[in-house]
Amino acid sequence: MRYERHIHHSKLVIDDPDFSKMLDAVRDKADERFNGYVKVVVSTPARSRTTGEGSQNHHLNGHIQFICQETGNDFDDVKKYVKQMAVSMGYPMLMKDGVPVLDMWGSPLGISEADSTVEECAILIEAVHRRRFQQVHDEGDFVA
Repeated sequence: MRYERHIHHSKLVIDDPDFSKMLDAVRDKADERFNGYVKVVVSTPARSRTTGEGSQNHHLNGHIQFICQETGNDFDDVKKYVKQMAVSMGYPMLMKDGVPVLDMWGSPLGISEADSTVEECAILIEAVHRRRFQQVHDEGDFVA
């Protein structure tokens, strides 16, 4: 679960002396450049994901690249499509001020992979597997 919002730093109260010292620098920059507004993100703890060979990202992006090579579609377009499939499977929607962000066709956008948990990335992988199976089924070929 994740919640984010822009607020004026005067409304932000942190009861942790160590954290408050770091926050002073953020408040100063917010005053200089952003009329005192800061972005506050609150989320539940999540297991960190790895990157590189053998990681979930590598697995997901490898399938997406394979689909791109077979279909001629753009990598970002295929990834967006997979995320939209995953949203219907429980992948988190991108939200702004408590409202889902939609693409120009009215479909909800999924969150960035960088913000996803291990479990949420597993939903993306399942969605790309389903897309791959659908493609193979439609073509009548079996690809392992």
